[in-house]
This record gives sequence, C-alpha cells and structure tokens, in this order.
Amino acid sequence: MSDELIVSGGGSSSIATDEILSSASELQRAADMTREIAGSIRMVDDRLTVQQMESWGIPSGAALVEVDLDCAYVDLQTIAQRAEELSGLVRYAAQTYGWMEALTEAAMSKLSANAAALLGFLFPAWAAAFVLTTGPALPLLAGIGLAAYLLGGQNKPAPTTEQLSAALNKLMSDPAFVLALRHGVMSADEFFAGVVGLPPNVVSALSDAGLIGLGTSAGFLQRAASLGGVLTETPVTQVSKTAPVAVTAPQSNSERVSRIPQPTAEHPEQIRIEKYILPGGEEHFEVYVAGTQDFAFSGSEEPWDFTSNVSNAAGSDGGSVAAVEAAMRDAGVTSESSVGFTGYSQGAATAARLAGSGEYNTTGVFTIGGPIGQIPLPPNVPVIVIEHTDDLVPASGGLQNNRDALTVERRAFEGRSLPENQPVPAHQLGEYAETARLMDESDSEEIQSATRRLGERSNGATAATVTSYEYKRVLP
Repeated sequence: MSDELIVSGGGSSSIATDEILSSASELQRAADMTREIAGSIRMVDDRLTVQQMESWGIPSGAALVEVDLDCAYVDLQTIAQRAEELSGLVRYAAQTYGWMEALTEAAMSKLSANAAALLGFLFPAWAAAFVLTTGPALPLLAGIGLAAYLLGGQNKPAPTTEQLSAALNKLMSDPAFVLALRHGVMSADEFFAGVVGLPPNVVSALSDAGLIGLGTSAGFLQRAASLGGVLTETPVTQVSKTAPVAVTAPQSNSERVSRIPQPTAEHPEQIRIEKYILPGGEEHFEVYVAGTQDFAFSGSEEPWDFTSNVSNAAGSDGGSVAAVEAAMRDAGVTSESSVGFTGYSQGAATAARLAGSGEYNTTGVFTIGGPIGQIPLPPNVPVIVIEHTDDLVPASGGLQNNRDALTVERRAFEGRSLPENQPVPAHQLGEYAETARLMDESDSEEIQSATRRLGERSNGATAATVTSYEYKRVLP
C-alpha cells in the first residue's frame, strides 16, 4: 500500500507529495518561531543596558552579555532567513514541476486530439481497405492460427477465465493505462468528428474553441442509443425517506467519507441530507450522494444506473441528478440555502453537476473517485477532489480541468497484489477511506486548510438532523 499523497491545484500550479509540502510548511513555521525568539531577545537587549547593570552593582564582566545578545539575535535572524528561503525553494521546485507537468499535459492533449481527428477522417477508407484486402483471407488466417496452437502449443494449457479476468484487471489498474484512458477519452470527440467527414484542421479549430468535447461525444452516444431504446432518461419518484435524527458535523475527511450512502437491501437510500441550524437561525445543508448501483443500459428502476452516468457526462440532467434535486426540495433547500455537496463515483459527478449548475448557493464540494474532470466546479468555494492513479473511473471523465480545486491523488495498490474477483479494486470506497485517513494524518498545510474551510459552515451549529432518501425511476 502506498502512503504517498500527491497534492496539486487549490489555486496553485504546484504538484508535490504531501511530505514535501509538509516540509515546506515546517520550514516556514521554524522561520517564524525563530524570528519570534529573536524578537524576544531584542526586546530584552533593548531593556538591559550596560548603564543599568552598572547601577545595579553587577560586575563589569557581565556586561559582555550585551554582545552575546546581539550575536544571538543576528544568528537567529540568519537561521530564520535561511529556513524561509529553503521553504520558498521547495515550493518553487513544486511549482516548476507543476508548470512542466501542465505544459506536457497540454502538448499531449493537443497531439492526441490532432491524431484522433486525422485517424477519424481516414477511418472509413482504412476500414474499407481492410475488409477488401483481408476479408477473404480471414478464415484462412484463423485456420493457420488454430493449427499453430494445436501443433506448437498443445502442451501449454489455454488460459482460464479467471486468469484472463486477472490479467485484464491488472491492465486496467496500471497507472499508465489509466493515464492513456484519460487522454483517449479527451480525444473521442475529435475522432468521431473526423469519422463524419470534418477535415482535421476544422476539427482542431472546433476543439480549440471549446465547441466540441467529452460532453459532445457522450451526448451523441446517448442520442444514438436512444434510437434503439437504451440510455433513455425517465422521471424519478420518491420511494421512502427516513425520519430526521440528530447528527453532529463531520470533523475530518474520514468522517465525511463514512457518511456517503452505501445502499443495501435493508437501507436502500441513495441520498443523505444533513440540515444544520446556525447561530442566528440561518440554515445550512450537507448533501451526500451514493455511487452507481446498477450498470443497466435500460429497463432498470435504479436512477443510479449507466444511463445516468452517460447523462452526467453529456451535461444533461440524469436520473440521479433529478432524484437529488427532488430530495433537496423535500429537505427545504432553496436557491438561497447554504449547501455543501459530497459524492462518490457517479455520486461525485452528480454532486459536481449540482454544485456547478449555478442554481444553488454552493459553499463546498468534496468528491471521491468521480469522473468529474470536465464538469466545471465553482472556483470561489473550497473544493477537494480525491482520485487514485490506478482507478479508471475518474479517468473516464477526462483530464482534470478544475485547477482551483485541491486535488489529492494516491496509487492505492502500489507494492501489493490486486485482490481476486474484484474488478477495478482501486475504485472501492474502502480504498478511498484509507486515502482520507492519510489526508487527516498529513501535516500538509494545503490539505489541512482545505479540510478546515470545508467544515466551517457546519461547525458551531446549534442543532442538526439527518434524513436519507430512496428514489426509483418511473418506467413506461
């Protein structure tokens, strides 16, 4: 297990481990403390003069303390200055690395987008040529391959389903594959634009202007699928809700993660809403949203399904968004209400859609393992984004464009084996709970400051209650 956290964003271009940032903060604190000590020595030195000591009958040799105090003051000021300079250098190194990373990422994105546009433009011709030249030979090639296996590899057993599944899981959990997926997702719209016949230079111009993107591809996919009766949105309705019970405000990232709903047969609620009464009578709400519960393309009563995943990517209101909005209305949330959003996986994308809609007075956002890279989040509120570099779900949302959000990354399965029979293990909520615990234990001022700001609204409440909601789709 890797305990290394990579911290970026938060209004800064720097990228560094939490240990490096903690060291920079500690150096700055050491500089501040040293200056305070030096200031105290100077205050004593100013009040203690040679004339005073002589008037008190102190031996003249004791007057040398004046010189010692001056030397101590100068030495301490020098130490403070060097500690502060070293802290600045550490942060400058992190910032420089961040700049280079951003430039590299931008260059890779541009290159992959242009290549995708060209491949898409040439794809129809390549496909036709492949069919014409290799189509008649495919049965022969298949026969040769089968014969080679039977003759040359007959002593080597064919891989089992379990072995193939384990190999696929290992591939999908490789950070290099996850990064490639991020760039591939970002280039899908350019590829399809090329396929429909747009010249590469036109596609590049449309992409640079922001007229096509991940949402374009997802929207096209949803509209095309709806012709076949799948990926079609339906209304939602409330099935049940719990009675309000008392609750206290979360005091850590771990507590916040633990409050995300995990629907079961006994407790099927997908939404948790906490209502806080602040001093003076003002209300504040915290909304927690569950992850995907059903991967069905159609026919499911579950709003947290694959259809809602595609709707979130396309920028339209999916079933999960509609359900959370309805629950918020039931809880008394208005456009003026102070509200914070927390979500995991699809719940993170749902929370991001609501927070960035401009329809609510959003005061904070906390997302875990969500495909939210291309969903704009409010820039002037505390936002924490947690992602695993070996989790392909956040990568399916493309590159992370929310630079003002504090992004905390970790490779969940570095140095340990992947669990058997568990697809995409780095996406499990338990793994993200471990990342949240490491964040709570980190000395990084960036992490601790963002955590404090996220909880400012709910802390100090005079009363608080929580209500959970279950919603289902209304099928035709």
